Amino acid sequence: MTSSFSRALYGAAIAIWIFAVINLIAQPAYAYVDPGSGLLALQIIGSTIVGATFLIRKRIREMLSFFSRKQREATKPVER
Repeated sequence: MTSSFSRALYGAAIAIWIFAVINLIAQPAYAYVDPGSGLLALQIIGSTIVGATFLIRKRIREMLSFFSRKQREATKPVER
């Protein structure tokens, strides 16, 4: 086994063990969950994905413009 594969397997085993322990000691909640809570969670997930996509695109464009010749030529001062 490779080192990264064995680390991933070990991490998965730990996560499953923690999940099992939490489920064994969990108490019933007897609470009401509003149906709109699911939509709020979807909105949070969706806005996080859109925001991360925007940030990644912005950073990639900044890096590409740093190495672009057009950007450097456009920023040179005009001599009169």
